[in-house]
Amino acid sequence: MVAVTTHDTAEPLEALRALQERERELEDARRLWIARARLQGRSWSEIGAALGVSKQAAWQLFNDEITRILDRVSARSGLTEDEAMQLAREELSAVRRQRRPRTAS
Repeated sequence: MVAVTTHDTAEPLEALRALQERERELEDARRLWIARARLQGRSWSEIGAALGVSKQAAWQLFNDEITRILDRVSARSGLTEDEAMQLAREELSAVRRQRRPRTAS
């Protein structure tokens, strides 16, 4: 893998290929985190704000694909979307409880 640099000595085509690969990796990561946010019950308004776009733009750009991803997860797990959302909320609550500082008795 070629490091992406701004130096004049970098080979332009290799640098462009490396940039293209990084963009694919970033896009994959973005879709994963959006799907996780939706599983946690986050709204398109919240997701859009995190991405720096309107909720409509976020929905238009990602809704169809994220819905397909969540449908595949649901099909593999055997859970309905509501059951998957409830399970995700319960897991999130459990994680938050574990992170709370414990008070001395």
